[in-house]
Amino acid sequence: MYRIEKIGENKFYIKALGLFPPPVAKRFIKDFRKKTKKLEKFSVIVDGLEVIFLNLESFEIILDFLKENNERLERSSWIISKNPPLDKEIAVLLERADSPKRKIVGTLEEAKEWIGVNDIIIIRD
Repeated sequence: MYRIEKIGENKFYIKALGLFPPPVAKRFIKDFRKKTKKLEKFSVIVDGLEVIFLNLESFEIILDFLKENNERLERSSWIISKNPPLDKEIAVLLERADSPKRKIVGTLEEAKEWIGVNDIIIIRD
């Protein structure tokens, strides 16, 4: 499951939860493309604190999407919990996406700083 929130003119907050099976990954890509199709550049905070595991097929779907958006991406920060398997998955995903604009961080504050947002408050359910 996921939620995409616009937090600025060209900045987004993505909350990912639980497992991320291929149908969810495909739906996410479709939804995110729709929200960003008119933007030349965008930045993203990906909150993965509650993600459990990425399916291999989902990994490939997301990797392809990341690669196709390297030019349009200003910066993205990925908040990851202390989950060693997931930490490794995300690190490999970002390494293969081949862009220094992406960074793994430990907190929302670090994520906001990396993409240049300092005046938002995200209320969690």
